[in-house]
Amino acid sequence: MRKKKSTVVQGLIALVVVVGLIAVSIGSTLYFTGVPIGEFGLKLGDALEGNYKHSTMTDARMSCEERMRKSFKNRIRVMHVDQLSSRHDDKTGQFKIFIEADLYADSDRIPPAREMFISCFTNAESGKIEQFEFAGDSEGQIGPDGEEPTNYLGL
Repeated sequence: MRKKKSTVVQGLIALVVVVGLIAVSIGSTLYFTGVPIGEFGLKLGDALEGNYKHSTMTDARMSCEERMRKSFKNRIRVMHVDQLSSRHDDKTGQFKIFIEADLYADSDRIPPAREMFISCFTNAESGKIEQFEFAGDSEGQIGPDGEEPTNYLGL
């Protein structure tokens, strides 16, 4: 009976130590990132909306896909991220995301869809999009408004 009590007590002590270590870890992380523990909930919301400390390739990809959906609204037939070309560039501090998409000429979605190539560069620290460019085949490029751009002579 005594042996059973001592193992239970040791288990409880181990549990308290583990929970204490986790609490100290969370507290020190909040302290060193400048978030007071009492304002954790408030600061977390601000951080997710604005300038959080680090973004990931997934964050960059999601931002670029969202920007693409806003730019091309109901015209996207298919899109996918080029996993082989997309990368983090240490020199510029950017995630470079490359997307291939088939887009309809307008929101009526009348075929044929044209192949488009989108380059989206995001800041690796803030997660903000710094550059968003797209180009299509040689027959013409499609603007975000669904129209083909012309030069100043209307050609």
